[in-house]
Amino acid sequence: MKNKSPKVQLKRLISQLLIFISANLRPLGVKTGFCYPFFYCNACPAATSACPLRSIEQSLYHSSFKWKLFFYPFLILGFFGSTSGRAVCGWACPIGLLQRATSKIVRRLHKKYSFFKKLANHPIEPYMRYMKYIVLITLVMLTPFLIDFMFTDICPVGFLTGTIPTVIIFPGKFVPNVFFTAALIIFILFIILIFTVERGWCRYFCPIGAILAPFNKISYLHVARVPQEIFDKECLHCNACSDICPMGIDVPNMTRSPECILCGKCIEVCPKDLIHFERG
Repeated sequence: MKNKSPKVQLKRLISQLLIFISANLRPLGVKTGFCYPFFYCNACPAATSACPLRSIEQSLYHSSFKWKLFFYPFLILGFFGSTSGRAVCGWACPIGLLQRATSKIVRRLHKKYSFFKKLANHPIEPYMRYMKYIVLITLVMLTPFLIDFMFTDICPVGFLTGTIPTVIIFPGKFVPNVFFTAALIIFILFIILIFTVERGWCRYFCPIGAILAPFNKISYLHVARVPQEIFDKECLHCNACSDICPMGIDVPNMTRSPECILCGKCIEVCPKDLIHFERG
């Protein structure tokens, strides 16, 4: 089913902004306790809900297994993943919104300095994308169970949305924990990453993206091409779809890529309308 609209990116921006606002209503007395289907820190003074990763870590902490707390975030993420794959990353996640804001700077940097472009296209780059699965399995799941250490203690997203707002809102009352220095260093590296690689956090390190990515293979809503025989006949081989893709996907050869965030940019840019959102 085709669904091409020149207003897709505007709709996506509105969606991202509304969800960002809804995630920060705690000062108004809104606190649901619901697990976010995206990545955002519940340590933020304005946060309304809980981080899925923190729930997973707490369910495994101290070599225990609290099965209800463990499966709760997976069921939420599984629901969104099975219906729309990684659309949460492209349409809802505040960290995705942040990287949307930095993407133009990244592209200008790559255009001006070929070193960064070559680095982004290095042969090892596709293998780097497996890092997010390693982070999920080792740092989010195994370390809390085996050595009582939580990834969210050094998470750069938590530092950005939790630590920094707390320091600003409650000056003089913030007491750094033992992980503060490590978290600060990782946060600096995170900032460097998202200003040098387009959606670098989503590509390489996001544990939520690692959970949602496999669902792209079975999700009800996904990005698809027209049938192969039509595509081969009509495609201009302009590569505009791949060039515009913020996740660096080879769109003409894509078949339900786990990296696709359903942003719709490839759909809008295709001059022959050969790419579309598909249901089913």
